[in-house]
Amino acid sequence: MVNILSLPLTMIFSIILLLWILSRIKAHLFWMYLWQLKNYHIGRFLAHFSTSAGRQAIFNKTIFIKIILLFGIGYIACALNPKPVLFWLLPITFFVYAFEGLYSLFSFLKARAKLPEFTSKVIFLLPIVFIPLGVISTVFFLFIFNKFPQFGAYDILFTGTIFSLATLAFDILTPLIVSLIVLLFQPVTVILRNRIIKRAIKKRQSLENLTVIGITGSFGKSSVKEFLKTILGVSFKVVSTEKNKNSEIGISETILGQVNEEHEIFICEMGAYNRGGIKLLCDIAGPKIGILTGIGNQHLATFGSQTNLIKAKFELINALPEEGLAVLNWDSRLIRENFKEDKNSMKYGLEKQEDIWAEDINIGKFSVSFDAVFKTKDKIKVQVGLIGGQNIVNLLAAIGLAKRLGMENEEILRGIGNIRAKQGGLDAVKTKQNFYLANSSYSMNINGANAHLDYLKVWDTQKIFVMPCLIELGADAKQAHYELGKKIGKVCDYLIVTTNDYFKQIKKGAIESGMSASKIFLIQNAESQYKKITALASAGDIVFLEGRVSDYLVNKLNA
Repeated sequence: MVNILSLPLTMIFSIILLLWILSRIKAHLFWMYLWQLKNYHIGRFLAHFSTSAGRQAIFNKTIFIKIILLFGIGYIACALNPKPVLFWLLPITFFVYAFEGLYSLFSFLKARAKLPEFTSKVIFLLPIVFIPLGVISTVFFLFIFNKFPQFGAYDILFTGTIFSLATLAFDILTPLIVSLIVLLFQPVTVILRNRIIKRAIKKRQSLENLTVIGITGSFGKSSVKEFLKTILGVSFKVVSTEKNKNSEIGISETILGQVNEEHEIFICEMGAYNRGGIKLLCDIAGPKIGILTGIGNQHLATFGSQTNLIKAKFELINALPEEGLAVLNWDSRLIRENFKEDKNSMKYGLEKQEDIWAEDINIGKFSVSFDAVFKTKDKIKVQVGLIGGQNIVNLLAAIGLAKRLGMENEEILRGIGNIRAKQGGLDAVKTKQNFYLANSSYSMNINGANAHLDYLKVWDTQKIFVMPCLIELGADAKQAHYELGKKIGKVCDYLIVTTNDYFKQIKKGAIESGMSASKIFLIQNAESQYKKITALASAGDIVFLEGRVSDYLVNKLNA
């Protein structure tokens, strides 16, 4: 006999299940995104949970409610007292699932969900990551449609209880489930990675006439790569790694997919988070020229010590052949103190006048100009639409190396003329609200932040600085944030901090430099950040986004 309530109950239960699945898809994608963001490096992944954002991802109100519901339903079910389960706890559980599912749908539709980049590794892992979710969902769907036509009250209570216990436990354990699958299949991905690396090494060795330029450092790698590619492209056939593909897989895939016998120069950005990482990249790419852009304290927590970080960055210089060339940012104290002068070198910088330096510097709101001066007293007058003094240093590396590779001044200037603002990692664009937005929200380091604050000094209108706290600075973190706060207080009119890890230190430094406490805000919600910025900014003002702020905020300000 068919229960007259079976159809609406089947529909309600199915909708709840679909919404729960949607929320789990979003959660799984977020944890895959986070693993990818941390380059599948367990040290970086774990370091994330020392931050407020990391702790919030695990210890939040929703998880707390689910833990209470799980233990409450479990206890009452064991006590064989069904009424509290049916009338109180199950409706609350289903309401939570409905809310999460609808919010997930909203996030997907508004492009606010954190999604991984769909690389070959992610494409390989995602189906495996979704297997536990698929099994649970299939079991309950089959059970619903097989049993509901004959359901009575006891069946409804039993099914709802089992469903809630299983799904609540699954929700709470989602970070662990995804992480265990990622780690479990690391050996498989390592085998696949090693095959790709071996193929890349074999192909690289066959390209005997290819000159490889490796670039590493704590900051400025991408900008130097882009400038160098554009300038050298005038006289050479050049290829480079794309975007942030600076790992062993990114470099190997670039060699296999883009580098060919026609290319004369391969510019290879190199990033690593532990000792031996840069050496592996050098074994793959075989650089003849190595550019060390600077050494700071970025990722200090994952390297363990400043000594390890320095040795890791110098792996590029040590890997160069005897006839190779080391291109060094001589403004960086840690480079000066640790370079042994056992390699051919070209030293560039603003503070130290060695092989190439800058004179007659003028930093404007939308451009920079300077004279690139060589040791031979030759000069190149440079004017380019780039923002900030840090780009002068990065340009010096590219100009100096182009000269070493035989390019004439006219060719170098033609290449400089092809450089666009975004290649420097920063641009200032006018928004619909008529204030200017400078977006440096990809990544953040102390050196870059200081350079950007120096740039903001040229603005005579209100300056609103928006930033999260920095991570992976190790023991230097508190002092680094305090010092940064002091500089912000001297330069800017308002400060909005988007995470609270070292907010006290930043605020203390800013106040000591003269900024009023009423002009310093801790705002962690992206919508609230947008409202505060638009309330503060007037026509002609500049809003500077420093570090990884919400994509939603960036899109909203650019809309």
